Amino acid sequence: MSHLSTEFAMKDLGPISDFMGISVTRTPNGLFLNQSKYAKEILERASMSYCKQATTPVDTKSKLSSNIGNVYDDLTLYRSLVGALQYLTFTRPDISYAVQQICQHMHHPHDTHMAALKKILRYISGTIDYGIHMTKSNTSSLVSYIDADWAGCPDTRRSTSGYCVYLGDNLVSWSSKRQPTISRSSTEAEYRGLANVVSESCWLPNLLLELHHPLNKATIVYCDNVSTIYPAGNPIQHQRTKHIELDIHFIREKISRGQIRVLHVPSRYQIADIFTKGLPRLLFEDFRSSLNVRSPPDSTAGPY
Repeated sequence: MSHLSTEFAMKDLGPISDFMGISVTRTPNGLFLNQSKYAKEILERASMSYCKQATTPVDTKSKLSSNIGNVYDDLTLYRSLVGALQYLTFTRPDISYAVQQICQHMHHPHDTHMAALKKILRYISGTIDYGIHMTKSNTSSLVSYIDADWAGCPDTRRSTSGYCVYLGDNLVSWSSKRQPTISRSSTEAEYRGLANVVSESCWLPNLLLELHHPLNKATIVYCDNVSTIYPAGNPIQHQRTKHIELDIHFIREKISRGQIRVLHVPSRYQIADIFTKGLPRLLFEDFRSSLNVRSPPDSTAGPY
């Protein structure tokens, strides 16, 4: 604290227990962050405090369309709940993809979109005490995972890309977002997502450098698309990648400087899948655990 105070204007308010609705619990190995109180308030607002619970926040079927179902009559309630769920993703990355999907329809929601929102709430009801664990780690390297679901949006045919970044054993950054342009191939969709995570993986070392904790290892980026990895390190320009030339040059520059290494990972171990599509229950629970989103430690668990 004294070292940080030489760089920043700050006060020591003692051990943290609550910050902007996020509960912080100290454990023998680190910290446990959750928003269970806030989640209960969301369920009460939706009159779903005693609803039937769900095992996943989203179905494995295709993404939501804007043109299916009847227009939902209570726009204020829908938008209020969606906004609240967005804040809940601060400690619940496992619902990021599901919340991203319902956010796409805030301007004109239908009853199908409200049904998808209620599915998220039923999942939260069953995992109300879950949060993200931050533990002591012996390593300080950055490792990222990137995935994209090509042309998944049924209305615009835009792709959804997602990534997660780990500092040591701890998840520190994640994203699930629909891409702003249409990709002409799965390679292009994955490459645009790769450029986003490389940009994030360049910003985080700069932040750590300001905190006097520089990294001396290249960031590892795992991608499950071989055709995306190949042009990242190959200087030969291919016809199928000419239209994404800027992203290619940006990534190649980071690779040539030794800041980034792009490696292949089998799809079964591609954690970023949880940010791009609905997954079967067992695979979802496996990836959720990999994100360090779990129930609280035994000593802090309350009555169910």
